Amino acid sequence: MKQTYLVLILFFALVSNIHAQYGDKGFAHPLQIEPVAVYSKIRGNLGYWDKNFNQVKEINKNVSVEGEYKFTESFSVISSLGRTEYSQTDTAKEVTWDRYNLGLKYGKVFDLGSSQLLIGGGLRVYDKKRNSLFREYENPDYYLIRPNFGVGYKYGMFQIMTEFRFQSETNKHGRESKLEEFKRYYQVGVAPSFGITDSIRVFTELEYREPIDKTADRNLRYFNFFPGISMNTQSLGTFSFSLSFGMLPKEDNAIDRGIRFSYFYFFDTN
Repeated sequence: MKQTYLVLILFFALVSNIHAQYGDKGFAHPLQIEPVAVYSKIRGNLGYWDKNFNQVKEINKNVSVEGEYKFTESFSVISSLGRTEYSQTDTAKEVTWDRYNLGLKYGKVFDLGSSQLLIGGGLRVYDKKRNSLFREYENPDYYLIRPNFGVGYKYGMFQIMTEFRFQSETNKHGRESKLEEFKRYYQVGVAPSFGITDSIRVFTELEYREPIDKTADRNLRYFNFFPGISMNTQSLGTFSFSLSFGMLPKEDNAIDRGIRFSYFYFFDTN
């Protein structure tokens, strides 16, 4: 754990020595889906979601900090640290640290005259979730591996970014035994956005998740709509919030509703 904190401290110290970037020079950062564009940034999040079905209510609250460092024009490394409070009807409240993780991203922007095309992807690996109880959503004793890729398009004040993600639990051997069963899912996200001014951008994101085992892992499934807005203050960074609304029947959707507040500070690596 001490080594993890040391890596994060050194990482943020390195990023904080870079000059601040002002304005919207590249692709705007989505508020919900994992972006395939690369950035140098620090992001803070406050999130909440709940689900209420069959007289059982789940409440999930999270606070996290994410750092990303773009070490070339096309490659970046990313990591995050967070803490989650989870409660369920008739059970004790659980407060845990989020999984330690590290990722490598690739994103290439192609100029098409008056527009731009983005192609990118990445791989993120998550540690076991220490001191956490087993829940239906995940097994804390397994690692997580998450590859993703996507495309984006930018024309004037309009932008759209997409993401296709696959996630699987795994162990140190990288394979299941006869007594183990890994939860796996694929996820598709799309994030259209429009800049109504130079500093204010409106998002209408959608995210759909489908488990590979549709019977055993049915509780992983969801389809949600995330309207949101971001405001770039230039000298003070970017503030944003987005809401979450379930698009499937309550019995089929893992999340009913939610809200996320985020703060971004972007850095220029040129």
